[in-house]
Amino acid sequence: MPDLTQKPCLVQTGQGFSLSYQNRLLYSKYAPQKAIVQTVERLPLLPHTLILCASPCLWHGLPELLAKLPAHCFVLGIEADEHLHEVAATSLQNLLAQRQTENGAPPPVALLRTDEIMDIVEIISTGKGQAASLPPLHSFRRAIMLEMSGGTAFHADDYRRIARAAQDTIAAFWKNRATLTKLGRLFSRNLFRNLAALPRSVPLAAYRKTVERPIVVFGAGESAGQTIAAMPRGTWRSCFVLAVDAALPVLVASGITPHAIVAVESQLAIEKAYIGCTKTNATIFADMTSRQQVTAHTTGAVCYIASRFADTRFLADLRARGLLPPDVPALGSVGLTATYLALNLRATSDVPVYVTGLDFSFSPGMTHTRGAPAHTARLAAANRLMPAARYDAAFRTGAGFAQGKNGAVCTDRALSGYAQQFAGFFGGTKNLFDLGASGLPLGIARADGIADTPPSPYIYRKNELSFGDDLRQHIDAFFAQETAALERLKDLLTHGERAASPGTTAREEIAQMLARREYLYLHFPDGYQCNADDLSFLKRVRGEIDVFLKDLRLAAAR
Repeated sequence: MPDLTQKPCLVQTGQGFSLSYQNRLLYSKYAPQKAIVQTVERLPLLPHTLILCASPCLWHGLPELLAKLPAHCFVLGIEADEHLHEVAATSLQNLLAQRQTENGAPPPVALLRTDEIMDIVEIISTGKGQAASLPPLHSFRRAIMLEMSGGTAFHADDYRRIARAAQDTIAAFWKNRATLTKLGRLFSRNLFRNLAALPRSVPLAAYRKTVERPIVVFGAGESAGQTIAAMPRGTWRSCFVLAVDAALPVLVASGITPHAIVAVESQLAIEKAYIGCTKTNATIFADMTSRQQVTAHTTGAVCYIASRFADTRFLADLRARGLLPPDVPALGSVGLTATYLALNLRATSDVPVYVTGLDFSFSPGMTHTRGAPAHTARLAAANRLMPAARYDAAFRTGAGFAQGKNGAVCTDRALSGYAQQFAGFFGGTKNLFDLGASGLPLGIARADGIADTPPSPYIYRKNELSFGDDLRQHIDAFFAQETAALERLKDLLTHGERAASPGTTAREEIAQMLARREYLYLHFPDGYQCNADDLSFLKRVRGEIDVFLKDLRLAAAR
């Protein structure tokens, strides 16, 4: 048996080749293929699976894996070691050449370069980077990792992190698809309505780095009520109070006047949060997809923000034309968005920001703090069969108990995911503190009270900025252009080739126009792609055109 060296070296055995590297054998010295082949044979595989082959080296087991591969699966090799990657690349090239000669078609397999594997999220999201492109992200429902050799021991943590990132990316895609299927049309309709009001709003730049008072972000969790009860009444007079809209009635009922409100909810139900608050002189920071009517519920200014709710060409076109306000990260939760805005509003990083009511959990029977719209509605609807205490929330699908700041609390996958996202996004931020006494840990320092700081004599020094008349003209031109485009699309879908332009077919022209107007089908279950060859898809698009034509004309008239 040859000496084991520090470089990859083939080792002849009685049943094929093994591989030695850094003084260890990466396969058995008796039957190199046996263990991995048995693993592949026992591996349960489902269609639409991305199989991450960690440290494939000699690719033992690949023929057996490809033989049992279900439909719409893909094998992606990941090798973190540069020397082992060279071995894997050569071995795969030889195997693919042999298989293509036998079968006439390349199999669904590729190997990432060593410098690409840590960019796994971008790779599987875009399908770019490796020699053989991956199928689109929507082709996959899950990702699994298969350890192909003993080489995984050299970078075990990296491989686990890559597999987790791949699975999280696929899961996030389908979670977003579920949201867009339910709310995608409403997001787009609200966007056009708010676009008409954008010229009358105040730019976000007018508020950035303007607040020198301590900022307190109020969510609608139980800890918000606890914080209000624990603090002296005069505390809030020296603070800048930033409330999520669901916490607005809680603050008003407690005699606390918010200086700003964050509105990102797109549905009608959120209007309950503004009952009795129409005279509040607070600035509303409203998402472009939020319900347009809520901006009329206060007498304060409106400042629009834009969350990137989908990666689409029509949103990219709006940004390129300067018709959208600045982007904020797609954080999913209004509490996270409010925290992000608070950190942008403070004059310097020395200004403390406190959060409360961002519990991302609840105690049995109470999903929100007392006085929040959800709690008030439950009290109003309570009867003998449906008590005011909402115990059913603790037993819904995905709910369970987790360790909170002061004991066990109820949560679910979505809420706990927001808490983890908060910790990942804001953890380590200077002078960001958690005032909440209950809920899940947020990964930031706890505070029992607001530090004594000399109060600023003003609420904020808003910069005198506004949108010019040019923006109104550009938006009007956009509405006119989109209206004409939808009329043209409607004509093509109705009359087919008789309406086609010279030198092109109706199908080609329809495909080109739909590719830039995803809002017409973004909310379809199959709306992740434009399928202009599918008659059913086109019929559904035809039904959406009248809806958006009406919205565009109403928006243009405002």
